[in-house]
Amino acid sequence: MTLQAFFGIAAGLLEFASCAVYIVSILNRNTKPDRVTWWILAVVTGMLTASYYASGARATMWLPLVYTLCFVITGVLSIKYGDGPVTLSLLDRVSVLGALLAGLVWWFFNSPILALYMNIAVDFIALLPTIYKSYQRPSTESKSAWFFAASASLLNVFAIDQWVFAVALYPLYLFIANTAIAYFIVRGKRA
Repeated sequence: MTLQAFFGIAAGLLEFASCAVYIVSILNRNTKPDRVTWWILAVVTGMLTASYYASGARATMWLPLVYTLCFVITGVLSIKYGDGPVTLSLLDRVSVLGALLAGLVWWFFNSPILALYMNIAVDFIALLPTIYKSYQRPSTESKSAWFFAASASLLNVFAIDQWVFAVALYPLYLFIANTAIAYFIVRGKRA
């Protein structure tokens, strides 16, 4: 086993721990996941995982696989324990449309890399409500779960076995996004 493969597996396991912490926090009603965001993230991350693998990623695949599973579970839990309306906002519709377009681009142009780039952009758009919520209402998110997620993302950066743009971009994006959310939650709301 290579060192990068070890870091990739460790990242997936740490994210699985993050998911468990997040689920417990949801069930204890300490965390209120945005109802729509997590379903969109599940769809987008599923497509990201497929296009990322098709783009050549291997050692860094564990994290997106675990994300997809955890996002589906969180989406299911958000129906009962979530926050926000069940209707799709303009941002949500743009995210869903973007994910569908990325799939069509992949299919028509046989370009998983282009689909990967599109899905990363869509993932960021879908994550905006959670970023905003962690900034405005950090008490509605789990500090420890997001700390684990940021740490898992860092491990996944160490798992990059091919330093080519298509393989390195997604782990670097995840590290930046998860670290920003964790920072906002730890920092707390400013007056």
